[in-house]
Amino acid sequence: MVYPLLLLDLMFVLNMKLLVSDIMKSFETTSKTRSGKYKDFLAYIYLTFDKKISLCKVDKEMNKYKKMRNSILQYIVANERAITAEICKIK
Repeated sequence: MVYPLLLLDLMFVLNMKLLVSDIMKSFETTSKTRSGKYKDFLAYIYLTFDKKISLCKVDKEMNKYKKMRNSILQYIVANERAITAEICKIK
């Protein structure tokens, strides 16, 4: 028997992985260190969503992007090692 909450958590993680990997494709940095690349990536995520939020006219859309930004940042902080390894592998 599959528990509904477990299934939702699994879907959330898979969606976050796909979203982060899509954003990683457009990410560029000039930093040489692993920690510098990670910090640049966090800033890139924040600024990317901040631009989307500032372009929204409707509060409902703004809140959607704010929730998405917070969820992605939480995911990236929770999986710092894996994200850093992926960033360093690509660049």
